[in-house]
Amino acid sequence: MTWLATAFDWQSRAVMGRHWRLYMSDWQIKVLPPALEPVTLLVIFGFGLGAYMDAIEWRGRAVSYLSFVAPGMLAYAAFITPVFQALFAAFVRMHYQRTWEGQLTTQIDMAHVVWGEILWASVLGTMYVSVVAVVLAIFRAAGLMALDVAWLLLVPPIAFVAGCAFAALGLLFTALVPTIDHMNLPIFLLILPLGFSSATYFPLQHPVLVALATVNPVYHLAEGFRCLLLGGPAAYHIGALVVLSLVLIAALVPLNMRLLRRRVLGE
Repeated sequence: MTWLATAFDWQSRAVMGRHWRLYMSDWQIKVLPPALEPVTLLVIFGFGLGAYMDAIEWRGRAVSYLSFVAPGMLAYAAFITPVFQALFAAFVRMHYQRTWEGQLTTQIDMAHVVWGEILWASVLGTMYVSVVAVVLAIFRAAGLMALDVAWLLLVPPIAFVAGCAFAALGLLFTALVPTIDHMNLPIFLLILPLGFSSATYFPLQHPVLVALATVNPVYHLAEGFRCLLLGGPAAYHIGALVVLSLVLIAALVPLNMRLLRRRVLGE
């Protein structure tokens, strides 16, 4: 299990810290616009589409569409941000900027690079989720939706754990695709379908989608947040999310280390 212990090495934290310092150098440009994207989607879907919809039936009771979609926006931000960061940003650092090659000339090994990328992507996703959570608390204080905002405190740590798994998934394609243009294949064939078919925007009713959702961590993330904030059996979905996240991390992190070592170092 040395691959797991590497996550706690100072070298992994140094890689993550480098990304943090560079990203926060112009935080007004780099943080706020992408962090506000899920907020914009929440307003568009919640107030725009929601104005034309009746209440959503969720677990035997009616909730407004805005209240239904709000936890989905939290889940979508916690999913899409780490994946895109581990896909596009990591690929640019690896292939175009040659950042990894410079790091590997120091005391940093490829395992530290992998964990540094995963941890940074998850931290960034947690930051964006926290911004959305603050907006939801403001909406709740304004009486625009019915959420139990006290449970919002559990959202960031859950998003971080899930974000590590999603970042490991994104980094897998960074290791496999030959060019950045090929990123369209995993994005449109896997990533976006996972996000849109996970009860983020609408309830799942088709039996095929319901069956597939049982092994979809994004679905359990969305429903877990929804159960926490609207009241429901959250333990099942949070537990399933943790299990699926640990399975993805255990399967993909060692694989990513081998694939990226072969791609970058030729070993």
